[in-house]
Amino acid sequence: LLSRGLELDQSVAFLRYFAGWAGKITGETLNVSLPSMGEERYTAFTQRQPIGVVVGIVPWNFSIMIVIWKLAAALVCGCTIVIKPSEYTPLTLLRVAELAKEAGFPDGVINVVNGAGGEIAQQLIAHPDCAKVSFTGSVATGEKVRRSATSSGKRVTLEPGGKNAALFLNDLTEQAMVNGILEAGYLNQGQICAAAERFYLPQEKLDTVMTLLRQRLSEIVPGSPLDEKTVMGPLANQVQLEKVLRLIQRAREEGDTIVYGGETLPGEGYFLQPTAVKVRSKNSTLIHEETFGPVCSFIGYQNEKEALSHINDSPFGLAASVWSENMSKALHYAEDIDAGMVWVNMHTFLDPAVPFGGMKGSGIGREFGSAFIDDYTELKSVMVRY
Repeated sequence: LLSRGLELDQSVAFLRYFAGWAGKITGETLNVSLPSMGEERYTAFTQRQPIGVVVGIVPWNFSIMIVIWKLAAALVCGCTIVIKPSEYTPLTLLRVAELAKEAGFPDGVINVVNGAGGEIAQQLIAHPDCAKVSFTGSVATGEKVRRSATSSGKRVTLEPGGKNAALFLNDLTEQAMVNGILEAGYLNQGQICAAAERFYLPQEKLDTVMTLLRQRLSEIVPGSPLDEKTVMGPLANQVQLEKVLRLIQRAREEGDTIVYGGETLPGEGYFLQPTAVKVRSKNSTLIHEETFGPVCSFIGYQNEKEALSHINDSPFGLAASVWSENMSKALHYAEDIDAGMVWVNMHTFLDPAVPFGGMKGSGIGREFGSAFIDDYTELKSVMVRY
């Protein structure tokens, strides 16, 4: 239902946005700086040319929308594309390719290669016709893709996620904090690359927020994603469930407090209770390692500068959010957080006009806006003597 209610509409909106760039990718006419020789004169201009064949590697969590991001960017820049979907969601992209063929796309423009992840992806990246790689997925796989692409001189865009933070300032009420936590951390069972996983709250409000959050989480009953009443569905697969459970167990061993959840649920499917963990320190595993599940970690701070320091003490920097009634302070902290995308009083909202991508270990390059043009085209300079 999330796909039908959000992903499909968003995918159409992204397609329309990218299509609007088709006649707007331009070069520049330049005035040369060096003096003319005798009667000769010079001028110069630049052109944008397609980079060539793009290899897109996409994950399972949004199997239509993320494909559209890469497919539309490549096509509008004049590139062909070979897309490798996750082995957990192999059918969606095949249907997209069928629809493209019905719409009149020539053979060979949009190509789909299915199969197990690692080996096929490496072969596609290593192929001599591959000019660029665009990857969205896990941190570990992203690093393998980066090494393979750069070692063979391929241009690469990476969005491997990270450990996103949310900072709640003291002027908010406890109930407003709980509402923000639910929005930032639990959508799609936390299986969103930009979802917040570590939350920084004023120490004096932490216990009250945990009490209120425990009540709200207890009201969430995971169920079938095909049921319109379902708020939270299962995790994607057994591998993902086992990974999240290992991290929860490690939190217990490290002395963190499970405020709510942490247990699987009976029935068919990989169901896990929405989980909230109050961590002992900034060195806890759950503060540093991505879970990619419905597990949010909470830590109290004594002052806001301390919280900012903890937030930036991370090898990742994809996304973050700041929550406050004081817009001046919120924008101040938004500027100081080391992340490629920072939201204020919202989280996990992507717009095709706004560039998206990470800092530090959370990515290379940007999607959306006009920023994608640099990644999918070559800039050629032409000089003329007349």
